[in-house]
Amino acid sequence: MNVKSLLKVLGIMLLSMMFIYGSCKKEDPAPPPAAYVPSFSATYYSIDAGGVSYLDFYITCVSDDWEMIKVVVTYPGGAGKDTYTGGGSIQLQGDPFTFSDYFPKLGGNWTFTITGNIKSGTHVGESFTTTTSLSISGK
Repeated sequence: MNVKSLLKVLGIMLLSMMFIYGSCKKEDPAPPPAAYVPSFSATYYSIDAGGVSYLDFYITCVSDDWEMIKVVVTYPGGAGKDTYTGGGSIQLQGDPFTFSDYFPKLGGNWTFTITGNIKSGTHVGESFTTTTSLSISGK
């Protein structure tokens, strides 16, 4: 076999190896896990003061201790929005917190957007923003 034929055979072998190894499936890196979001529930009491009905809301984190950064309360139908800051207060899992104000009794869907930091469990130090809502009947 002459040198020219030997080079052709080696070239064909190298190209074949490149195609074979180049077509091997490469695994993509795993996507990052979804951000952890603690679980909240909302309840209320109806309060009558001087013949006017008000709502007293209670928000409870059922999964973790947490530090309240802020809670935005959105009234039904966009009738209003109030923001409450936590000032670094720590809320314990299962202990409800309430707001410093009562709210007018408006029927519809009230929304609570909660921003905070997790203070217990395997996600200590992680920040979160989540929403919970509560439907109030008109009467």
